Amino acid sequence: MEESNKVYVNAGILAMCLPGTVLTAQQQEDVMNSLLFAELSARVKHPQAQHNTEREQAVQRMLDNLCWIRLNQPGVVSKSSRSLTVVEVVTAESLSMFPSRVSSGFIELLKKLKFLPSQKALDVWYEKTVSPVHSEHSASTDCPVPDVFNVCVKFAILDAKGVLHTLMLAFTTRTKLLNNYLSQTIAIEESAGLHVQAYTYEQNAQCFSRLRESVAEKLKSKKNQYVLPWACSADGHCPPVITQQGL
Repeated sequence: MEESNKVYVNAGILAMCLPGTVLTAQQQEDVMNSLLFAELSARVKHPQAQHNTEREQAVQRMLDNLCWIRLNQPGVVSKSSRSLTVVEVVTAESLSMFPSRVSSGFIELLKKLKFLPSQKALDVWYEKTVSPVHSEHSASTDCPVPDVFNVCVKFAILDAKGVLHTLMLAFTTRTKLLNNYLSQTIAIEESAGLHVQAYTYEQNAQCFSRLRESVAEKLKSKKNQYVLPWACSADGHCPPVITQQGL
């Protein structure tokens, strides 16, 4: 697989192995399945766009149930910001919240996102990270067009020995977002602010082994729909969805 194809869309998460880390295909699949199962389960319980906080708490509870142990107190930052670019925030916050070897992984992930994404992967990622909120103005019209959007985007670095690092950004904006808004300058609602959460987990592999088959069965159809390589190769060929052959 080409270097540019190592970033995967996993619903609303952009995930990559830490450079230099060797994971088995089974380890990779266990991580990706855990993330997808937790995200989709939380969205069923909290489908409304304004419930990002409750949804994230549901994700954490589900990861607990899937034998993931949090190794740190969550790094949480709330800021009153007027504008941002996702790339700049992830760069700055990863440097302040993670050891250098891990922050370098997030920065490498961002570099790989400069490759042209496949349209299918971009559509899935946008759908799962941007939620329209119908304002009073839009709700009063016959054909409401949302003018407020809640954004919740996550990045994940797969580390050795079943360790996982995640970084989440959440904010509200009235900016009309591009399909790929990672480098777009976005004006955010100051009343809501910018929320950043950083976690490091370690999987109890023996515990998860008892759940693996059940989780995979429940994700059977959804995996092909939501787990996709971010970029296609130069010849336009996209590698298959993550399988036992690994990332």
